[in-house]
Amino acid sequence: MKDGWKHLYGVIEAPKNSNFGPIKVENQSGEVYPITYKELSAIVSNTSFVDYKTMTKDIVVRDLLEHQKVIESVMGSYPIIPFKFGSLARGGEEARQILVEGYDLFKSLLPWVRERVEFELAATWDREKIFKILYEEEPEIRSLQEIIEKKSEKEALVEKIKLGKLVRQCLLKKKILSREQIISQLKECAESYCEHEVKDDIMILNTAFLLRREMEGEFDRRIYYLDQSFLGKVCFKLIGPLPLYSFRCIEIEWVDAKEVREAFALLGLKEDDTLSDLRTAYYQKAKSLHPDKMGDLLNSSSEFEKVVEAFHLLDRCYRTYSSLPNEERILLMEVRTNGSND
Repeated sequence: MKDGWKHLYGVIEAPKNSNFGPIKVENQSGEVYPITYKELSAIVSNTSFVDYKTMTKDIVVRDLLEHQKVIESVMGSYPIIPFKFGSLARGGEEARQILVEGYDLFKSLLPWVRERVEFELAATWDREKIFKILYEEEPEIRSLQEIIEKKSEKEALVEKIKLGKLVRQCLLKKKILSREQIISQLKECAESYCEHEVKDDIMILNTAFLLRREMEGEFDRRIYYLDQSFLGKVCFKLIGPLPLYSFRCIEIEWVDAKEVREAFALLGLKEDDTLSDLRTAYYQKAKSLHPDKMGDLLNSSSEFEKVVEAFHLLDRCYRTYSSLPNEERILLMEVRTNGSND
């Protein structure tokens, strides 16, 4: 097996000879396969190094869809804790190191994951119907529209701007009320929910829901009820069941030991100091360098930012390790949790 960079998809509990079928990854080298430690497997494919922060949007979207496709294919046979998109290991040994250091966490979390799924719901106004309703319900909108129709395009510019602002305001009010109606109906059978960005004024919500598997039927029934209640004015699009992308996701970062040592030095700490010592040192250093105190002194803001970055780096180290490993590349890892109840 060729070693080199590994694209990380997720962690499962499965025997060494697990067969995932012919999952071909179009933009990576070869097929998906497991790297194992005890009964855990990291699902990976060979890749070259990629920094998605420098990639164009179309490439990021293409590779993200491929990433999700693999995770969802594996989910058909095994519960999976997904890695954050773009997570890489510099070889098979680093991928295995993630399993070794996260073993207890993954083992305790997988039974919980096995019993739950994610559904993503988008609710969007029917554009023609909602504008007709606004026209019928809002006298000011009707009045402005009638004025615009009597004027030339150039003469009606002020009224058009005013009408656009008024329509957005009215849509926002309706959106808030409709969103509350939808969420209140669905959250009763969901353990948690996580709201994502909406695309435009017409979209009411774009939300992920965390469900126990036995609640899927009830969730479907409630969406059907909502669909009937809105009388065709709202289009509901439901995707799932999905892996728990929005609620439990493994985030990793590899940092050079040199960066960690420099952070300790900047804050005047020793490697055997405690988390409490870190917070005290950070508070004192940040207070002395805060721009509000230093005023316009040269480089005061940049020095303050360096202290903040050093604190966040060491805080992640302390939350990952009781004592720092003696390695040149240090693995920082956590399982991100999101949602209304997290």
